[in-house]
Amino acid sequence: MYFANTIKRISFIAKLVVTTPHYGRIIVLQFMSGIFSIAGIPMLIPVLEYIRTDVSGEASRSHLVFDKAFDYIGVTPSFYIVLAVASTLILSGQVLIFVSVVIAQNAQVKLSERYRKKLFSSYLHVDWLWLLRDKSGEMNHAVIREADLAGVAHLNAQRIVIYLIQIIVFMFLAIKISTLITILAFIVYGVLFFINSYNTDSVQRLSKSFNEIFKKLSSSTANLLQNRKFFKSSLVHEGFMRRVSQYVDESARIMKIINLREQLQISWTFIFTFIFLISLLMFHKVLNIGFSELLVVLLVFQRLSPQFASLFNSYLALNKDIPANKSIVSRLNEIGRYEELSGERVFRFDKAIRFKEVYFSYPTCERVLKNIRLEIKPSQTVGFVGSSGAGKTTLLDLVLGLLKPESGTIYYADIPHYQLDINSFRKNIAYVSQDTTLLDGTLLENLTIGCPEATEQMIKDVCERVHIDKFVRDLPEGLHTEIGENGIKLSGGQRQRVALGRALFMSPKLLILDEATSDLDTETEMLIQEAIQGLRQSMSIIIVAHRLSTVKSADIIYVIEDGSVCEAGTYSELIEKKGRFHYLNSLQPSVK
Repeated sequence: MYFANTIKRISFIAKLVVTTPHYGRIIVLQFMSGIFSIAGIPMLIPVLEYIRTDVSGEASRSHLVFDKAFDYIGVTPSFYIVLAVASTLILSGQVLIFVSVVIAQNAQVKLSERYRKKLFSSYLHVDWLWLLRDKSGEMNHAVIREADLAGVAHLNAQRIVIYLIQIIVFMFLAIKISTLITILAFIVYGVLFFINSYNTDSVQRLSKSFNEIFKKLSSSTANLLQNRKFFKSSLVHEGFMRRVSQYVDESARIMKIINLREQLQISWTFIFTFIFLISLLMFHKVLNIGFSELLVVLLVFQRLSPQFASLFNSYLALNKDIPANKSIVSRLNEIGRYEELSGERVFRFDKAIRFKEVYFSYPTCERVLKNIRLEIKPSQTVGFVGSSGAGKTTLLDLVLGLLKPESGTIYYADIPHYQLDINSFRKNIAYVSQDTTLLDGTLLENLTIGCPEATEQMIKDVCERVHIDKFVRDLPEGLHTEIGENGIKLSGGQRQRVALGRALFMSPKLLILDEATSDLDTETEMLIQEAIQGLRQSMSIIIVAHRLSTVKSADIIYVIEDGSVCEAGTYSELIEKKGRFHYLNSLQPSVK
């Protein structure tokens, strides 16, 4: 079992390495650095021997070997020449290590950037039902925290390879100098490896728990922001805060344990290494190591010991980051599985959109729409009315292609919904909802987000049409005024008018107004209705409304009740029928 887990972990690390940008370049640089070290460090032995020769007049076997090597290339060896060559090789190796580490760090930044961009782009192309299930806090967590940690996981995997290469090089040198010391080193660091592996497994389990709790904390933060007015105005936050406090306390407790385990591993790795080096000094005669060899062995292990420590630390850090890496990869894979399907046929908006015997149910509830038959003709204003929960918004989502019929077909001209090029279709649609959402930025940025090339005259005309020109003049910086997150500095009616203006800048062929005038006063609503009337010849308009005066001038009104179309006709025709629409109208005595 342990062997299988080890193989699985090695395979995962290898996958991280080979999916890192420039991984081949990094490994080659590290290998070249090792070659320079192999050539440079042993040359310190004859350097030391030159010093001893000057003192005792005797030259050792290694001294004579290097003399012959320099004679072969036609260079007369001396203390300074050998020292210069050894120093050049060793320093060159360090420069290559520096370059490879910088490349690895830049690769980590690039990977984090790539993860973030992929999250944003794929999020906009995923199936709508998946988006409804997903929690905004988890998306924030993935973009802000997991993307960074996923990139760091690749970096630590690269570091493991880097340190392994360095260790192999120095162990090779150690074997050449003293086989016995190398065997002892294998034993010491082998024991360390098993101890640290056990510790690393524990850290990975703790990190997985920490990541899951952090997701819940991120979701709670999103809930707080979405319901801030409710919590601020009502003293009902005790239960919510109790849950948040539990998440905070538990995440802090886990992080303390992780930090403790990290520091313990650093400490006992240092202690093992220090005892090993001190033992070499104490027992160098027993081990039959000469003075020069002893100094070089100490130099080798002085370089080797930090590599072992760094290897263990990188392995520990990698296991801390693995849960975040797996989480973000899992999210991206899931988004890929639920990517929104699109056909290739383009709808020109010159013919009707027809629902033919359409049924729809959400996965977790009973049927919402039943046997829907209706038609939306080009340049026609269509109204959808009915009680709350009757299925009007679901009907709009079906028109937009966000949802697909359970059975039946939606035809866009002669194109069935499953053959429709959904992206080209939506490029010609503007959607304005009751729950107006604006961006954190200036008023101008919000208005022209769908038309960045808008001219001053276009901006002036649209502002007048949606009746925001007066309040724009009253703003401290006019159109360049910051309106706050989701337009919090504006009133509800102002936000709705800005959203309508934003829609007009898009020059849509289909305008959808989902309770888009619900927050307007009667006078402003009448002015907006006049503006909408002026758009009737240039686009199709769908209006969903509870306030029936909003659909009074519609070409056709569909009354939706219990998921079915129970009535259809003009405003006057439906009043004369004295059916469901007449009843709804009777509940609104102000409507004439």
